[in-house]
Amino acid sequence: MEILNKKILIVDDDEFLLGIYAKNFKDEGFEVSIARDGQEAWEIISGGNVPDIVFTGIVMPRMTGFELIAKMQANPDLSKIPTAINSHRGRPEDRELAQEMAVDDFIIQGFTTPAEVVRRIKMLLGIQNVYKITIDADKYDGQMFINLLNKQQGATCDPADGKEIFLEIKPKTEKGEFKVDIKC
Repeated sequence: MEILNKKILIVDDDEFLLGIYAKNFKDEGFEVSIARDGQEAWEIISGGNVPDIVFTGIVMPRMTGFELIAKMQANPDLSKIPTAINSHRGRPEDRELAQEMAVDDFIIQGFTTPAEVVRRIKMLLGIQNVYKITIDADKYDGQMFINLLNKQQGATCDPADGKEIFLEIKPKTEKGEFKVDIKC
C-alpha cells in the first residue's frame, strides 16, 4: 500500500457505507476521518482537522451534505477543498444543485463501485494510477502489436534491443477511457 498523505473526510449516516468506504480508502493509503452527519463533519473541519477532500452523502440528520458544502464554500480557508456527493437516490434536482454549487463530483450509489469511487476521488486530487503491462514479442501476436503501436505512436521500440517493452496505461477523467503509450 502506497502512503498518499491525503486526508479524506467521509460523511454519511449509514454505518455500513461508512465502513465500506473507510476500508477502501484506507487500503489505498488515505488517512480517513468519518462523520455521521454534516454537523459532525463541520465540527471536525472547524476544529482544525481539515481534509484534502470531503466525500459526503446528502440527506442526514442535523445538517445535510449540501448544507455542509455551503458552509465550507462560505469560508475562504475551506472553499477550495474538493467535494464529492454520494447520492443514494440520484435525483436530477440533487445533481442540478450539485452543479450549481460547483461540487466536484456527483456519484450515484449503487451504480458506482467502491473501487470506482476511490479512482474518481484520486482523480479529483490529481492522483492517477499508472498501469504497466509487458508485451512479449515472441508470444501470440506480440511482434505485430509492437509494430502497430510503434507506427501509430511514432515509437521505435525493438525487441531485438533486449529492452523490456510495455504498455503504460493511465486512466483519463472520463470513466472507461485511458491513455495508452508503448514504452521501451
